[in-house]
Amino acid sequence: MSDIPNSQVLERIFKESARDRSKFPRMPNDYYLQYSSFVNALRCDIYPMVDAGLSANSEMPGFYTAHNAEHFDEVVRYAGDLLGASDADIGAWGVLTPYELYILLVAIRIHDVGNLEGREQHEKKCFKFLCTYESLLGGDRSELKIISKIAEAHGGRINGSKDTIGLLQTSERVGSVYIRPRLLASILRFADEVCESRNRAANYSLRHGKLPRYSEIYHRYAAVISSSLYDFNERRLYLNFELKVDDITRRWGKSLRVDEMGEVLEEAYLIDEIFDRLDKMNRERKYCNMYSRGVYAVESIRATIRLVDDEHELIEEVPVPELTDVGYPEELDGQLKNSMGLREYCGESWAAKLLAKA
Repeated sequence: MSDIPNSQVLERIFKESARDRSKFPRMPNDYYLQYSSFVNALRCDIYPMVDAGLSANSEMPGFYTAHNAEHFDEVVRYAGDLLGASDADIGAWGVLTPYELYILLVAIRIHDVGNLEGREQHEKKCFKFLCTYESLLGGDRSELKIISKIAEAHGGRINGSKDTIGLLQTSERVGSVYIRPRLLASILRFADEVCESRNRAANYSLRHGKLPRYSEIYHRYAAVISSSLYDFNERRLYLNFELKVDDITRRWGKSLRVDEMGEVLEEAYLIDEIFDRLDKMNRERKYCNMYSRGVYAVESIRATIRLVDDEHELIEEVPVPELTDVGYPEELDGQLKNSMGLREYCGESWAAKLLAKA
């Protein structure tokens, strides 16, 4: 039986649960062998090339944060965290059926592979890449189409709608087995949303000023995340950011646009990028909870933003409110930068304060 290097808890649970072939639509098939062979093929053929493809084939220029094998491993890990998976209950874990676990894992493993051909519409290319490995995955294109639809729902728009999960079925039968496409898509989407860390940043290039200016802020954002942890018992996501004075007092390149004057570099303060990304993460939390509640729910996000010196001693901590479901949502959504307690930390305000002290 083929095995998976650096396997995650969900994959080890699947290896055990896949022994009972009566839980799958085609009982003669060895679904764990299919999955492990597929993952190993991606590790050899595709994952090493995704970052190069992103840079070379995207319409918008960019030095993107890493979409390598480690990224896909981490999305599997975060999905396991969301579902309370642990090695302690490998034989007893039953949050998803064995076949749902197969569908979810294959969808995670393919969701960002389309970036090899460029960032634009990358989520729409899942079926194409799955069909490339059709023989490893059992040869059933109708099954691959179901998986690709779940993977595609992690972003973008479908027929102009951002509600990509809502366009899936609540329940769908494959042979004699039922799966829950909306639930599986919500797990993948939020696991991918929170899968950001300094491991994905081009840290050497950041330190030595070798990044294109228009890609700086995305790598700097990833680099200042010191930890990211979902506590299954508390239903809470913890995020910790550690920033230096230079992170706050300068603008970072964010994008390159072209107008009648030529190429124009757009810049932003890192603290504003952090607030915007936290607001987006909170929107994704609420959105995915709509489709996952009853199995799991992320009830809140608790972010800690610390300004530290070169010895990592605390200079100041930003009083970020816990992001949870309180009040009337339309009035509270997307308001971190405008909330009374955080206005003095936004953009130029905090930068001017720190520069005045210097």
